[in-house]
Amino acid sequence: MYVDAHAHLDKYDSDLPDILHEIERNEIFTVSVSMNPESYARSRKICEQSQWVLTSFGVHPWDAPEFCSRLQSLDPLIDASPILGEIGLDYHFVTEPEMHVLQREVFKYFVQKGISQDKILNIHSKGAEADVDRILGELGAKRAIIHWYSGQTKELLSLIEKGFYFTVGVEVLSSPHIQAIVKAIPAPQLLTETDNPGGYRWLTGELGRPSIIRSVVKLISDIRGWDHRETEHLIVENFMELARKDSWATKLIKRTATVRGRRD
Repeated sequence: MYVDAHAHLDKYDSDLPDILHEIERNEIFTVSVSMNPESYARSRKICEQSQWVLTSFGVHPWDAPEFCSRLQSLDPLIDASPILGEIGLDYHFVTEPEMHVLQREVFKYFVQKGISQDKILNIHSKGAEADVDRILGELGAKRAIIHWYSGQTKELLSLIEKGFYFTVGVEVLSSPHIQAIVKAIPAPQLLTETDNPGGYRWLTGELGRPSIIRSVVKLISDIRGWDHRETEHLIVENFMELARKDSWATKLIKRTATVRGRRD
């Protein structure tokens, strides 16, 4: 069994049925994050088609300026979502300082909501790792997944110290920097992702498919000197520990019990 803690299933088109079949065939518990309300609506419909999929609502930093002036209108979606994400900051692809101000307002709103509702936050931090770290620390966030961390060691160590989890994805297959980050993340805080379908396509030009998670887990195992099955088990246990407070985690527990029962 695998955990894909960050994917965008709503971005698949006509090949979605095949994608869902691949998720089930490879037993990949998948968190389908969203970028805005429309994305969340599509993702919720996908979630209804598979017990292996959990969807979450968020406003991606690229979309944050559109919602900055009407954040309270998002409250019903925030309240209904089991996880909040994808949220965060992006100073790498969005370079205008005035946009960063709006991103921070939206990010803080979601973080505060997540804290008050004791929900996991699924966070984008590209080029804004220091501000993400600062805001999470100032607001007192406790439960967060830092998606595809690619920043510097100082911020990484600070986020690790706060107890947050980190997803390692497809860039580990080609990047020495990400491979070094894999070595630095404590084993109990390590998760995996694909950022499908766009993550792998951004790196290689090819459509990201769910089964790429197997290659990610294998390389993490090689980097850390672990057995592949031990790594697979570790990632599942880490995610279950993060989610143990949440009622929706029974879906993951049932899937895990089924897989283990079959193997035994």
